Amino acid sequence: MKLGYFFGIPILVNPFFIVLLFSTALIGKLLETVILFIIVIWHESAHVMMARYYGLSVIEIELLPFGGVAKIDELIQLEPGVERYIAIVGPLSNGVLLVMVWLLEPRLLLPTELLKFIIQANIGMMLFNVLPALPLDGGRFLRSLLTEKYGYRQATEKAASIGQIFGVLLLFIGMASFYYNYNGLIFLIIGFFLLISANKEKAAAVYVLMRYLTRKKQEVRLKRVMLAKELVATEETSLGEILRQLTPSYYHIVWVLDINGTLAGMITELEMIDAFLEKGIQTRLGELIKYHL
Repeated sequence: MKLGYFFGIPILVNPFFIVLLFSTALIGKLLETVILFIIVIWHESAHVMMARYYGLSVIEIELLPFGGVAKIDELIQLEPGVERYIAIVGPLSNGVLLVMVWLLEPRLLLPTELLKFIIQANIGMMLFNVLPALPLDGGRFLRSLLTEKYGYRQATEKAASIGQIFGVLLLFIGMASFYYNYNGLIFLIIGFFLLISANKEKAAAVYVLMRYLTRKKQEVRLKRVMLAKELVATEETSLGEILRQLTPSYYHIVWVLDINGTLAGMITELEMIDAFLEKGIQTRLGELIKYHL
């Protein structure tokens, strides 16, 4: 559902966020619901401003139960340094808001309970978002670190798997809460959403990787000079196994070994991309060697 615009950027409200707001309003917490909504907007605006600082185009903002997602046209997932800063600025913005509330507390003249809620909501959103689990900010930060070592695809799978674990854990806590006569609805909502979102992140990794591969040739032409990264693999290694290891912002060269461990040849990244598009992901490197040594 479209809510409006923020500096020309459409704001969408996720159904799970509506359910969360409705459930809190239903128990007589309407004012707290509005405050929670404002805190989420504040959190997400930090992501937007950081994205614009890097010259990125923000397509839309989607408000989620745990914060929000600024959907960016460019593939920031493949620029680990950029994704890292855009991710971490969200929780930091909640920290800034906490400091502002603390400094302005004498002038705010708010009831103690309401002030306590503002502080707790900020701390809760900040701490929850730093969890190293996709699609949370902490998960995106973790992926940016893992990408440099494992490549984008594997990094996404690892961070999203943690997200799935946290989702299942929250669902379990929610069900256990009802068993012990506590209201665990919020745990069920966030846990269910986290589980679904983590699954989507895993599925989207394939799409993002495809976009990365198809644009790599253009990137080489535009940059003219790129840092190189060398990999070593056997002739029986599939293209899929190699593509999972690719690190963004590098041009890859693969040294291929035969069954005896002797250097058999070399394959460049562009050659692997062509082979992937023409022959498929299961193609063995031994079939692609052009430069025999």
